[in-house]
Amino acid sequence: MYRINRTRLINTFLDLVKIPSPSWDEDRVLHYISRRLKKLGIRHRALRCGDSHNLLVSLKGTLKCPCILFSAHMDTVTPCDRVVPVVTHTKITSNGTTILGSDDKSAIAMFLEGLETLKENQIPHGDLEILFSCAEELGLQGIKRFNFSLLKSKYAFVFDSDGDVGGVIVKAPHHSRIDLEILGKAAHAGMEPEKGINAINVISEIITLIPSGRIDEETTVNVGTVTGGTATNIVAERAQCALEVRSIDRKKLTRYETIIKDVIKKTCVKRRAKFRIARTILYSGFTVRENDRVLRYVKKALERIGIEPVLKTSGGGSDTNIINGAGIKGVNLACGMRNVHSTSEYILIKDLVDGTNLMLSIIQSVGH
Repeated sequence: MYRINRTRLINTFLDLVKIPSPSWDEDRVLHYISRRLKKLGIRHRALRCGDSHNLLVSLKGTLKCPCILFSAHMDTVTPCDRVVPVVTHTKITSNGTTILGSDDKSAIAMFLEGLETLKENQIPHGDLEILFSCAEELGLQGIKRFNFSLLKSKYAFVFDSDGDVGGVIVKAPHHSRIDLEILGKAAHAGMEPEKGINAINVISEIITLIPSGRIDEETTVNVGTVTGGTATNIVAERAQCALEVRSIDRKKLTRYETIIKDVIKKTCVKRRAKFRIARTILYSGFTVRENDRVLRYVKKALERIGIEPVLKTSGGGSDTNIINGAGIKGVNLACGMRNVHSTSEYILIKDLVDGTNLMLSIIQSVGH
């Protein structure tokens, strides 16, 4: 274990969660981080990203070892204005009227305390980079716009998963979105409905025929929104839906996209309707294997601080997906947040401390 200032760590976390930081409005959190880094004499720069900034931190090492990246995001979901944290001996919660913001401000607090501890105790380390991203909660928008050529790191450790410290996300899905529009034919619904082609009926039939929900342990399909029509007395000429496909296996993703497209084509031919499809890959998946060095570093680091690693598969995406897609092998690590995206969110103080210990242990594991 390391000489972590527990009181300072808690106060840093409390400072952070009291700062509103909805997506694209993170600059107040960025300025807080920047002030702390300036006091430590650590280089950093804000990089314009849409209506906000990403923040890149660079710390020159004292050891010759691979440069590594730590990453967390600065934005939170709403409601995040006027957060009133409630502190007990064991945990920190919101007061029930807002989120707490431990997703992902717990990680930011850990990183800042880790840097403070490194400096105070003159702990030897290699080159370090830390990326604080914006707009993660809106589909990873901040990191998608980040210029990865600015980084030297070969391995990445993203602190953005819920549950006990020790959880390690080693698999996360590929994720695609399909936007479908059905073009039917308008007609008066009371006087001559037989002359129309009801786009809502067509899209309803398609939805009932395509795979849905949990397909297998690696794959899900979900229709998220459906709209259409203009009035009850008009046979609906247009209808739209948005759906998604996720799978750990890229081939399965493609297979189910093909099945969905075939259902759309056959149904529209049968119903004499036309259609438009737009398919977007929101992010690629990743798989970290047992012999990958980044996972060996994590296991070694957890062993050093007496925590058993728990390897997990995620059904959701994180900045880790984009980092892996950029050629930097990364894992997503649990940092204690619980009941995230809700007004019952909380974090155990033990996990704040354990997460900081994990950051420092990873740094030392890479250096030895």
